[in-house]
Amino acid sequence: MLVTPDLVNAVAKINPIYLEGTLKIAATEAKSLGLKDGQIIQAVIENRAERTKLIINGKEFDLPKNAQLASETKFQAKISIGAKSALLTPTALLPSSTGVSLPINTAGFTPVSPHLMNLLLHSGGIANLQQLFSANGGLHSLIQVSGLAELITRILGARPSIGQVNPSIIRDLILSSGLFTEMRLAQKQKVHPLDQKSLFYQISRIMGERGLDASNINRAILDIESSQLESQQNMNNRELSFSLLLPFKGFGSVDLSFFRAAPTRSDPKPSYTFNLHTKNELIGEVWLQTIVEKEIQLKMTMWALRTEISDRAKHSVKNLSDLLENAGLKIDTIEIHNSARPGKTSEHQPSKITPLSGSFGSVVDIEA
Repeated sequence: MLVTPDLVNAVAKINPIYLEGTLKIAATEAKSLGLKDGQIIQAVIENRAERTKLIINGKEFDLPKNAQLASETKFQAKISIGAKSALLTPTALLPSSTGVSLPINTAGFTPVSPHLMNLLLHSGGIANLQQLFSANGGLHSLIQVSGLAELITRILGARPSIGQVNPSIIRDLILSSGLFTEMRLAQKQKVHPLDQKSLFYQISRIMGERGLDASNINRAILDIESSQLESQQNMNNRELSFSLLLPFKGFGSVDLSFFRAAPTRSDPKPSYTFNLHTKNELIGEVWLQTIVEKEIQLKMTMWALRTEISDRAKHSVKNLSDLLENAGLKIDTIEIHNSARPGKTSEHQPSKITPLSGSFGSVVDIEA
């Protein structure tokens, strides 16, 4: 199932939840609340300062810190009580008290498809997608499966080497990432012949037909689609944001994230922020952040765990500056650190999510 405009609109009308793992509480707590196995209950999830709370019958439970939502989210869930824990399986989203209008049916709730709930509960990130391109598993381990060799060879064979990198190749990798599949279909454009999401769906279908476990493929698809929904929500706040994986042959993958804040009267041309991260045997683990101001001025910061890599980067600053000047860009500042990137803070603070204005037909438009 692809991410359709209807799903995008549904997500924008509610407060999406991104949780690590499943919603569960201790079985003793569930029984003390009078909950029974198979019972349908109503619950609330809300942020309180730095804490995220699950509220059932007035009792509060702490949720993982990486849960993110703009305000409270009410939902309906089915209880499954086991020996040690009780699992809450969301079955519907309830009208919000925040003033956002949700259509409700005669049963009193807004039904949500299982696929949409998977996206809402998906932890985000692209770790599953990274695993598919790892040298020791993922796609490489499936190449001997009947019917998959051609598809996997196409995906892996299309990866460029790091020495071939140029703007055209980077753009091609972005277009084939799967983030723009539905946008191109809605605009009656051809989908990229190596569109990752489309190819992964084909692999998942073939594995299912052969009775093989395709959970790793399906989780990678969720990575892509969660990124699509996050990007679309930011676009409706007039922000540009996306994250994807750039796979290279003989080098490994590079995580790329991009963000530009919404233009304002005081800042009609806000800066662009690009973040790169890679970890491989050739250069170790490296992070690079580039902030583009006034469209041509660059502020760059690099962190490298290996001393020889940070030293090499320092000795190459002059060459890099000359290359960028030839492209019409200028390095304003550059810092290179022989250390890990400090902290795990996000690159930007997400804005409060507001309903879509009815932008039917696109998920992420790269031309925005």
